[in-house]
Amino acid sequence: MKYALIVILLGLATHSYGQESVSKLPVYGSVSVGYGNTFFSGILSEKEERNDQRGFGRNDGITLATFYYWAPEKLRGLGIGTGVRAFVARPNNGSNQETYTYNYYHIGISIRDYFITKRFNDGLYVTANIGWGQGTEKYSFGNTNTREFQNALGITVLGGLGYSIPLNGNHNALNLDLSYEYSNRNAEITGNTDTVDFINSQISFNVGFTF
Repeated sequence: MKYALIVILLGLATHSYGQESVSKLPVYGSVSVGYGNTFFSGILSEKEERNDQRGFGRNDGITLATFYYWAPEKLRGLGIGTGVRAFVARPNNGSNQETYTYNYYHIGISIRDYFITKRFNDGLYVTANIGWGQGTEKYSFGNTNTREFQNALGITVLGGLGYSIPLNGNHNALNLDLSYEYSNRNAEITGNTDTVDFINSQISFNVGFTF
């Protein structure tokens, strides 16, 4: 029992020291939500043209992202991080009780550079991501109560321009940004001997918080 108590106390001490050390690290968390519009190319564009003729509308929806950045002062406003970004499409309703959605996400690395102020979390910045993720196409047919799914895997790149407004010092900030995203994913479709490229781009406006 005595040895167990010693181990517990050592564990608590180590945990407290770890928390104190982490709090001193130049690490920032970032979360955001926004509105985005998806644009299709290739085979997805051909499907969109057919959908337009069947009464479908805009392929828009909500963007969600969470990233962590390492930004020591010696990097002079540059942060290097990792995280995930996702797009949840608004149901796109067509005729005959049909609904189309194309949701996607990527997990990857990111940089954010405050190239004017040279202080992370303060002022104008540029950002870029590169990652790997999945896109999921779904058709829902209400008149027959059936659904069709198609998944695709591939690479995403993103670039953006934003502005951070510091709150309570420079560790917390309100962020506004405009982003452009491009993705090329491969889908394996029954009846096709080769994989099919699912290509899309997206423009989004996002509001977030860094802490």
